[in-house]
Amino acid sequence: MLRHFWCFLFITLSINAFSAAPSPEKERPMSVVMVNPSVKDDPFWRKVEQLTQEAATQLGVHFEVIYGEGNRFAQLDVLKRYLEYRATPDYLILINYPGGAEQSLSMLSKYNIKFVTLEQTISGAERTAIGHAGEHFKNWLGEIYHDNFKAGYLLAKTLTQTLQQPKELVKPILINGHYGSESDARSDGAKAYFKEQGIDVAQTVFAAWSKDQAMEKTEKLMKRYPDTNLIWCASDLMALGSETALRQSATTSHVAIGGFDWLDDALVFIEKDKLSASVGGHFMMGVWALISLYDYHHGNPYWATHQKMEFDLEAITKENIAQFSAIRQSKEWEKIDFRALTLTHSGQKDYQVIHRFDELLHSLK
Repeated sequence: MLRHFWCFLFITLSINAFSAAPSPEKERPMSVVMVNPSVKDDPFWRKVEQLTQEAATQLGVHFEVIYGEGNRFAQLDVLKRYLEYRATPDYLILINYPGGAEQSLSMLSKYNIKFVTLEQTISGAERTAIGHAGEHFKNWLGEIYHDNFKAGYLLAKTLTQTLQQPKELVKPILINGHYGSESDARSDGAKAYFKEQGIDVAQTVFAAWSKDQAMEKTEKLMKRYPDTNLIWCASDLMALGSETALRQSATTSHVAIGGFDWLDDALVFIEKDKLSASVGGHFMMGVWALISLYDYHHGNPYWATHQKMEFDLEAITKENIAQFSAIRQSKEWEKIDFRALTLTHSGQKDYQVIHRFDELLHSLK
């Protein structure tokens, strides 16, 4: 009898101990890896990363970043090595590099990782091969992007307006990033605006998103087209390169220069009248990717009923820059309530992405 008693007591205590133990799955935070397509010190992607990390901290998400080093081969290699030698994350955020998209997505499918992509960078036959979110790759939950054509159009229009010159006196050149769908869409938008206005673009060149290349090409273009008074650039970094070239050449006439990304240095130069405009707001896209994955992880059906999340960009000029001072105050970002942007905690049925940046600014005041 005593032996039966001890056996019963052991089984009872074992069952109680098992039931009282926390579920590892419930206790373990969701894990997200973001593939930064650039280098660690890239000013735009550093801001994307910092904001996304702050959102992850508030939401209790385990967040890591790996770097693609600005090269599709390097990005494929670093992603492959991470997946081979590290714990498989629950979710992943990445930008598809042209020429490497299908390999990347196939790799994620092999490990059964759900993921979202940022920006629309793939076109043509490669786009046909990968399809749209959920079409050929079932773990591809959705795409988060802005309309680069509209953004390019907006920058061209804004720079033209800041010149305050008759249309026949506007003489633009375009400095694009690289040969790819993202930068081409931006320059196509600019060309569409100038064509509508009857303004001839002297020349379009490519500077590979490089400040140094933009400097060199601006110097040559200004010698070739000395009456140029508008330089449209596909990034702020290249716009800073163009500004440097003009400053070193001691150009006295006013030239409207602008780019994309809302880099801190670019905004300072706008305040000083050294640059005319910057189009941006997309540094929030990492946050939206993380928030949407958080909601998906907690059972929200958004990615079951949507393939994309699209948002608009805005132009900053000297006239409105005071409204955007908060985006340079990184120490203030922790005051943003990122939980309130989620569907899980806000109770909203859809994301208000287009207008959210204004609300973000108000939350910092």
